[in-house]
Amino acid sequence: MSGRLLQNDLNGPPMPTAVRAEGVWITDVAGKRYLDGCSGAIVSNIGHGHPRVVRAICDQASRLTFAHRTAFTTEPLRELADALCMFTGYDAAWFVGSGSEATEAAIQLAVQFHRERGDRKRTWFLSFRRGYHGNTLGGLSLSGNARRDAVLNLVHDFPSLPEPYAYRDRGDRSDSEWTAGMLATARLLFEKYDKTLAGIVVEPVGGATMGATVPPAGYLPGLQELCDEFGGLFIADEVMTGMGRCGTAMAAEQFGVRPDIAVMGKGLGAGYTPIAAALVSPRVHEQLRAGSGRILGGHTYAGNPLSAATALAVLRVVREEGVLENAARVAPRLAAGLAEIQQRSDLVVDARGLGMLQAIELSSDKATGRAPDPQGVLAREVAARAAANGLILYPTTGGVNDALIVAPPLTITDDEADVLLEKLANTVRA
Repeated sequence: MSGRLLQNDLNGPPMPTAVRAEGVWITDVAGKRYLDGCSGAIVSNIGHGHPRVVRAICDQASRLTFAHRTAFTTEPLRELADALCMFTGYDAAWFVGSGSEATEAAIQLAVQFHRERGDRKRTWFLSFRRGYHGNTLGGLSLSGNARRDAVLNLVHDFPSLPEPYAYRDRGDRSDSEWTAGMLATARLLFEKYDKTLAGIVVEPVGGATMGATVPPAGYLPGLQELCDEFGGLFIADEVMTGMGRCGTAMAAEQFGVRPDIAVMGKGLGAGYTPIAAALVSPRVHEQLRAGSGRILGGHTYAGNPLSAATALAVLRVVREEGVLENAARVAPRLAAGLAEIQQRSDLVVDARGLGMLQAIELSSDKATGRAPDPQGVLAREVAARAAANGLILYPTTGGVNDALIVAPPLTITDDEADVLLEKLANTVRA
């Protein structure tokens, strides 16, 4: 029982109480250690308790924790915007408190972009039905996650692009054939919503709903070409994939695309603070400045100096301490280990991912690979057994499949990665 604390599972068994963490390890009140095999919710990119970030938090807290941005700007916020845009190659950054808020901001910025150009009809979006873009009404309108059921008819039913889910949908087709088919279907949607399309919102690599699904090389560039042809903005949801999680500052760049707006979160604060951002390209930035010259939205705690100083310290750790280089070395080791688990297990039907965002998909019938019914129960059971074995994993939550995301901090060592793989193999075997 959770008492007065509302938790996701109100009638489930009590969860362990975490009391401290360091690196990739979390310790509960009983002294048991858990390897954080999923960075919480794919958040703790630089691990727990980094002394440089802790010092930045303490230093900023001793000077200034809050100043509302309608009255003041602050040095940490300006410095963070400059550093983040330099890291990602974007022109300007709008800061909010969470990935869901950042998606909402991206939606509003896209609609405002078209309105500033005198086109008030462009208010519709296309997205992957099996994607996930946040727990707000706008984010859920773009998502096929099971959480939509909680709000029923309050969400918009935006049209769905074909999503690149190779294990379930490619079949015997080559990547080029599969890509061509998806783009042909996408073109029909672009033509149908030609004059009302504000943009598309897609995850470069599938996250919380599909579980580390990687598109074929030509699909995202093809979607960007359609956006350019029909006048819609390309919006990349990089909340989970950004900040180096997939090997580069933004995952989209590995597919040769340059979104008009990119959404970041999770790894930006790295578990030390709630913070997220919507990053805009030069043409979006310039249009907003040339039009009304105002951003028509905001949140009370968005851009507060304590979160900005914390995220700035996180970004400096990523850029100056070889975090991406370490991740590039460990990622193939992790992927190879998951592939081996798939080969040796009757439960694991697919292993996939990009960089340090990996996943395994489960089925109780490996011969057919059929998704379990009801979906999600098997993944939660394996995750619970892994936790009992001292390994934390992230089950997909969308009701689409039974997959477990394996995405440890980018700072994990080779030895720790081997421990993770051993614990996972033992759990699956059991």
